[in-house]
Amino acid sequence: MTLPPLSSDEPASAVQLGAAMAALGLYDGTNTAAEHAAEAARLGGDGPYRMRLANALLGAVQVEAMLVESAATGPEDLAAAHRQQLVTAGVADDPDQLTGFLPWQALRVAGPLRLVAQDASTGPIPVAAAHAAEGLQKLLGVIGAGQVPDVETVKEHLTEIRAARQCLIDAIGNVDILLGED
Repeated sequence: MTLPPLSSDEPASAVQLGAAMAALGLYDGTNTAAEHAAEAARLGGDGPYRMRLANALLGAVQVEAMLVESAATGPEDLAAAHRQQLVTAGVADDPDQLTGFLPWQALRVAGPLRLVAQDASTGPIPVAAAHAAEGLQKLLGVIGAGQVPDVETVKEHLTEIRAARQCLIDAIGNVDILLGED
């Protein structure tokens, strides 16, 4: 079964997000508009509150995906499952939308890696991974300007391309520290 792409560009309401979390056994409130309004007020507004709810739901769904993907019988199963995510997000068959979606996914990796890398006890591998993730995010952002950018587009993004290059150089430098090849 292939699920259709999301049909609305409107973000889900707090009640909708709460219902989805309740279906997974992760929400034990009453899921009323009043309950959500009170929590939104406590957290500084509807936007920040819905962002937290959506990310809580995303985290739960990502764990479910990790668990079920462990039963994949081969790379074809994983590729089909990963494509389903893109179809449901509405970006699978639109290169422009896909290149807008991928930097967001890279950001979701780069952010936590940056936090890990700030710990003084962190070794060179997490730091290298944080640099590489940031470089990937920057390159994906440039791709968002066009899959095969023309010369003018490349010129407009030279600063970002150079920053991505520096991130990757920094990643290699941290790997070299571990390998004793500095």
